[in-house]
Amino acid sequence: MSLDAIGERIKRLREARGMSQRQLSKATKLPQSLLSQIENGVRPGSGMRVDAARRIAFALGVSLDALVGTPVDESVSEHVPTMIGAA
Repeated sequence: MSLDAIGERIKRLREARGMSQRQLSKATKLPQSLLSQIENGVRPGSGMRVDAARRIAFALGVSLDALVGTPVDESVSEHVPTMIGAA
């Protein structure tokens, strides 16, 4: 069983910041057991509630998009003001 990509990303970001699971648990007010399950692929990160993902992203200092691995399409953001102004 391969680890969930979101779980791997959380673990990598957490370790890069020198945080333990316990510290991340305290910062997010999420159970350490939940974080462990996500990082170890027992519970898929893709099934995480948005609020939990938001808390983790904030505690790790990354955007929610970066946490879940959503690619940013710069061409879409360039056209948003134009579309809004055209309405």
